Amino acid sequence: MKVTIISGFLGSGKTTLLRRLLREQKARSLGVIVNDMADLEVDGDLLRAGERVSEEHGNFISLYAGSISGDRRTAFAQALEQWRDRCDLEHVLVETSGSTHPWPLIEELVKRPAYEIDTFVTLLDVKAFIEDYGAGKLLFEELIRNEAQQNRSTANLLAEQIQFADLILLTKTDRIRAEDLPFVIKCLEILNPQAKVQPVTYGQIPAARLLGSGGFSLGRVRLLANAWRQSSSETLGEAESYDISSSVVCEARPFHPQRLWTLFRTRLGRGIHRSKGFIWMASRDAQVLLWNQAAGSIDLELLAYWKAAVVKDPLGKLLPEEIQLLQKELEKTDPIFGDRLNELTIIGTARDRETFTRELQDGFCTPEEIRHWQNGGTFDDPWPKELRKVG
Repeated sequence: MKVTIISGFLGSGKTTLLRRLLREQKARSLGVIVNDMADLEVDGDLLRAGERVSEEHGNFISLYAGSISGDRRTAFAQALEQWRDRCDLEHVLVETSGSTHPWPLIEELVKRPAYEIDTFVTLLDVKAFIEDYGAGKLLFEELIRNEAQQNRSTANLLAEQIQFADLILLTKTDRIRAEDLPFVIKCLEILNPQAKVQPVTYGQIPAARLLGSGGFSLGRVRLLANAWRQSSSETLGEAESYDISSSVVCEARPFHPQRLWTLFRTRLGRGIHRSKGFIWMASRDAQVLLWNQAAGSIDLELLAYWKAAVVKDPLGKLLPEEIQLLQKELEKTDPIFGDRLNELTIIGTARDRETFTRELQDGFCTPEEIRHWQNGGTFDDPWPKELRKVG
């Protein structure tokens, strides 16, 4: 089986790319292994929602609560063993977590003759790269300091994800100035002169660029790995080695839309690399909202509708038996909020993550505001009125 590895730092757009590829690619038998370092399985749920891959179909494995280059490496090896004799899968796609180091994955794959790495793709959030690393200048400066101090940081991880790639996809190029892009590309050419670099918007790229391109060179990346042997092989793939960890926020109370807006624009420290999950707001209590934050960029998308809102059937489109079924499903849910629930994973450095997770509690509605919501009251809502629907 040929394998395409989809790598990239936290929030670079890996799941968006994979979801689009699965929607548009019908001719191949694809297997998908997805990794999410957080305890909350967001990416796996989104991929299952497309209904092309699932455990029931036998073409999907979700590995979460750890990185497959670190504490979930054994689980990744077991997944590969589970599929090694599959004749119905032509190509396997491996979506890594943003904290995953490339080399441990490659080691696990090359020791199994059933698999052949075809393409190693790294996605780069260009907007975050410009804002956080000066389009590359600050990245090089940090790498030089780390080498002098025999230290490793997220700058090393990002650089190594870029260096291992044979294809680098630049995401969020629509959010930067056109004149900044050539400098970014020049920095990438210094880090990895062999890789092809291509801008991509919302994961739109021909499948042939990801499946069957044959651009991966084991000899080249093995030389890279040998150059880093001074780094401990036991810690190279551990997220904690780069001060990356996660927290999960689970709360039934709605977010106050104005306070949530303010929190994420005034209290989001640089150490918060990523937050994602499913939320609801008091001003939009029918909508399941997909929350997606990477660095300073925040996306809010409409994912679905809460059963607690649908059961009221304001449009009169449900049959009596459908309403009865929904009511039965809601019997064991919260008596006030029904199935509405906020589930967010916050990923970042320990200090900023703990501080922001604590401050996030101020974004939820107070008892008085919940009573106001129950009575049909309105809330200031600065978020875009029209949201892109997850497809």
